[in-house]
Amino acid sequence: MRLILHNFLFLLKRFRISSILNIIGLSIAFAVFFVIVVQVYYDFRFDRNFEKANNIYTTSLNNSNQGNIRMPVTGIEQFPEVRNFCYLKGNPDNIQKFDVEDNNGNKHEFREIAVYTNERFIDVFTPKIIIGDARQALSTEGKAMLMESVAKKFFGSDDPLGQVFYFRDQNTPITVTAICEDFPDNCSLKNGIYLPQRESEFYPDKFIYLEISRGGKDKILNALNKTVEQNGNSARWELTALPDLHLKFPAQGQISRATTLSLLAIGILLMIISYINFVNFSMSMAPVRLKGFNIRRIFGENPVFLKFSIIMEVVLMSFIAFLISICIFGLISTSIIKAFFQADLSLSKNLTPLILVGIASFVMGFLAGIYPAFYSTHFTPMMALSGSFTASSGSKLLKNILIVIQFIAAVFLVITAAFIKMQHNYMQKKSWGVQKENILFINQVHAKLSQNVQIFETELKKNPDIFDVTYSSFLTGDDMPVIGNELDDKSVHFFIWIVNPNFFRFFGVDIIEGRDFRDDENNKYILNRTFLEQYGLTFDKDVSGREMWGQGSGGKAEIIGIANDFNFQPLYEPVKPIAFLNKVWIPIYMFVKINGQNAQNTVKYINETWTKFSKEPTDIVFLEKWLDDLYIQENNLSKLISIFGLITIIVTVMGVYGLILFNAKSKRKTIALHKVHGATIMEVILMLNRGFLIQFAVAYIIAVPVAYYAVNRWLENFAYKTPIHWW
Repeated sequence: MRLILHNFLFLLKRFRISSILNIIGLSIAFAVFFVIVVQVYYDFRFDRNFEKANNIYTTSLNNSNQGNIRMPVTGIEQFPEVRNFCYLKGNPDNIQKFDVEDNNGNKHEFREIAVYTNERFIDVFTPKIIIGDARQALSTEGKAMLMESVAKKFFGSDDPLGQVFYFRDQNTPITVTAICEDFPDNCSLKNGIYLPQRESEFYPDKFIYLEISRGGKDKILNALNKTVEQNGNSARWELTALPDLHLKFPAQGQISRATTLSLLAIGILLMIISYINFVNFSMSMAPVRLKGFNIRRIFGENPVFLKFSIIMEVVLMSFIAFLISICIFGLISTSIIKAFFQADLSLSKNLTPLILVGIASFVMGFLAGIYPAFYSTHFTPMMALSGSFTASSGSKLLKNILIVIQFIAAVFLVITAAFIKMQHNYMQKKSWGVQKENILFINQVHAKLSQNVQIFETELKKNPDIFDVTYSSFLTGDDMPVIGNELDDKSVHFFIWIVNPNFFRFFGVDIIEGRDFRDDENNKYILNRTFLEQYGLTFDKDVSGREMWGQGSGGKAEIIGIANDFNFQPLYEPVKPIAFLNKVWIPIYMFVKINGQNAQNTVKYINETWTKFSKEPTDIVFLEKWLDDLYIQENNLSKLISIFGLITIIVTVMGVYGLILFNAKSKRKTIALHKVHGATIMEVILMLNRGFLIQFAVAYIIAVPVAYYAVNRWLENFAYKTPIHWW
């Protein structure tokens, strides 16, 4: 081992610059690969902490007209394959306010997620109960199960069992009956307060989870879809396994399966490029080291040990790079890049990925050293000592192929990164068909203002910089409910959006047929243009004056007009059929149109006016920012691929530069002869780099169609996409 270490130190000393470049390049590659592995491990371990994770499924209804909408299944217990089921309502967005009294009778306010479920939750998800009776907590009104972190927040070091807390401004006590161990971060269930709800209160806004026996999924799907087909509906039920839910249905700002696999591919590509540098570097050193190797063979050194020592040199260099990469990883975990990842990048919480990357460094170092070891020792001692060694055509071909692969990867990443950025810019700049500039909204406006909503609106309109106010049940980009109905003897499915009478005027949407809502009427429908086109209807003949049942409409509602299409979903999806319903309802979102020239003072005025009517925070959000945040995933992917693509190019250039530097030193006599015969510096540079330029040209010709295919497939995920420009 001491001899191997001696040879390794000699290698670093003799080929200092090339060795340093390779170690730095490999260290950076390992650090990037480590970060990517942490995120990939986080995503693919999502929801796998549950004992029955692989047998738990959630339902969705897939229809070409409505996308994937999670809906409950009725009559679940008729299927013998369903061992158990439960539902959740309110997770993870239902943040409520609670009051907790301390020992002195003082109230303290807390904001926590409130999740409604039933005692079946215990059988399906098998949470780890620390203390108490969880079944009683989830089956008895006035009881609750708290997660461990919430219990500590509410009651500190006191025993939480039997303690009480209250919903904000309510006098009915809720008794803590059970404490559950916290769920991990990469889990669909969030840490909060779990409250009971009777199954008779089953609404479509609940998520249902089925525990299905092995092999029973297909039987349930066939039975469900057979019923759907008999009703003449084109919808198809789907069952998604719990571990697949995170990547198949990513929530706003979460990472998708395509993004995860893209990042993993970049990491693997970067590692391959780095080890290609190693192989090329080792093969380039062979002529210089050949005489020394064969002198050792003449003096009786075992050829097998000689090969092993060469391999171990690469392994040692790989291991050193791995150790340096841990330090680089620590720097990345505290940099701005950290914000682009959902996973916790702290080293202490990623020991498993660290071990995996460490093993990878050893295995890849060993594999990368095999060919140079055999290549450097397969020549006869006489050839090596006589100095008549010339590289074989096979070794030259392999080295050229490896360099071309590096260049292909670099060109591919540059092109794909450019198109990802262009697509992101395209989606941000594309018109949604509604005005979004200088519009802000306030969430849960009725819950926060109670009966003062109209008074608050009147006060706002006194400010000349506030032009108009409207309300709606959803935001653009929200997951809206889909309902089925009959219209002109046709089965139709459409989104439903409850809005204020001035909604279309507020957002500048044209009514192209019929008329707009009047302020003094209620319970009327306006459809979008796609609704007619999707089902082959005309307004005057098939729609005008007809009535449809609608969710929350309190009966049938008359269709009075057709609105121009606009995007109410993210631009991944095309415009789909939607019906806007004007009815008396409890407003959820208040939209305010303001003067953009005086936005700061106007927001200040809104906040000051708000405090006159409510102690709750306003939570003002500008609509334009909200819509931009719908593409935060693409924005992060664009930045990550740009950063990692740049790193890949740098590592590639470092490897090529090391080879050029090495070749220049090995060709000093040739360069001197050329200069003696009158060659210019430019001619010498061209002589040294002609081969690399040809290799780059070949790589470019190969990389462009491959990148075109990859970009074209990636753009298929979007209904609206940037053109693939020839340039």
